[in-house]
Amino acid sequence: MATTTRAQLTVRPLLPPDIRRARHIERAAYGADAPGTPFERELLNGLAQYVAAVETPEPPAAPAPPRARRGSVLRALQRLVATPDAAPALLGYAGAWFTHDQMHVVTVAVDPRAQHRGVGSVLLLACHDLAADAELRTIALEVRVSNQRAQRLYARFGFERTGRLRAYYSNNGEDAIVMVTPDLAAPAHRDRIATIRRELAATTR
Repeated sequence: MATTTRAQLTVRPLLPPDIRRARHIERAAYGADAPGTPFERELLNGLAQYVAAVETPEPPAAPAPPRARRGSVLRALQRLVATPDAAPALLGYAGAWFTHDQMHVVTVAVDPRAQHRGVGSVLLLACHDLAADAELRTIALEVRVSNQRAQRLYARFGFERTGRLRAYYSNNGEDAIVMVTPDLAAPAHRDRIATIRRELAATTR
């Protein structure tokens, strides 16, 4: 990316045209032997919601016109320079299921090349917003015992360990840690999420 170009990280629903890229991210993040997500079915599931984190470059400012005579060819070249490809890039996604009072985050995947840029935090914040809009009480998820980085991220969002599922992951028999948030309406938890939201607003643009 050119040094004159900034990027805007945003979240939107995961769409059918995103599926190929999402599968690539899933394999890169979890390995080819990990169980694949049935995206086509999940996007039609009325009790599920998948969100995508995308990065859209902001075009650089158009260069100042040169002092020399500007012919038609030169003007055409300037227009090309001033309008670079700004197609959004899918950096990660998250999927969640809804129950009567709880959201279950079933997957969070971030392109390994986009790690340490707040993508996972942006996706979790979007899940919190969806749960709050649906007036759900808590959010739950499972995470591999070996995935210490993800556990630290979830703890930052208030998730607490509530159990352990033996041999939960079918590809290697690894255990899963069950983590659940406090009541989403609790003042302390709302303050935590508000702090994270402010920090992300300052760092993801």
